[in-house]
Amino acid sequence: MGLVELVLPNYCLLCNRQIKYYELLCSACLNDLSSGPIVLHESDILFTAYFYGRYDSKLRDLILLYKNSHHWRLNRVLASFLVKTMNTYPSDAQLITWVPSSLASLEERGFDTMALIAKSVSKMTGIVAKKTLESLSKSNKRGMTLEERRNSVKNSFSAISRIYKDIVLIDDVYTTGSTVKECARVLKDNGARSITVYCIARA
Repeated sequence: MGLVELVLPNYCLLCNRQIKYYELLCSACLNDLSSGPIVLHESDILFTAYFYGRYDSKLRDLILLYKNSHHWRLNRVLASFLVKTMNTYPSDAQLITWVPSSLASLEERGFDTMALIAKSVSKMTGIVAKKTLESLSKSNKRGMTLEERRNSVKNSFSAISRIYKDIVLIDDVYTTGSTVKECARVLKDNGARSITVYCIARA
């Protein structure tokens, strides 16, 4: 243990084990999180979706820490999971875009959670990241039933511009798939040639 750790101890965000001052997670937790991507995909007429892991255990805790506890530096860890999934299930995408946060989520968290991750994914892959969608929703989906989630996303996104490219669309958690489907529909209606979806977790 170094002098810095003695003076300014730092602890793993998931298990509270002491770690180096510049680390966010301990090696044991990182190892537990390293098993993805899972052998599972969802096919739709508009897209194919791939997932790094299941929305449970430490992966669920990590996503919630990032989104709800202001640990924005975790974006690089979560981005690395998406890149690993992209490398396992490659596409011909020329552009990375993301499911944008609602206005309520932006006001609550202070940042667009998937935008930060998209920028890190772009740096790791060399694929350009660009905001192509705006959220028209004024509320988040927390506490909604599955049926309420499906209904809430109808006409809740708009395209910023027309994009005639093969696109990667990223999101954190795929639950009913309704949010991704609505985003994919808007992208397709505005010129997208193909859409491949990569999500951190499948609920």
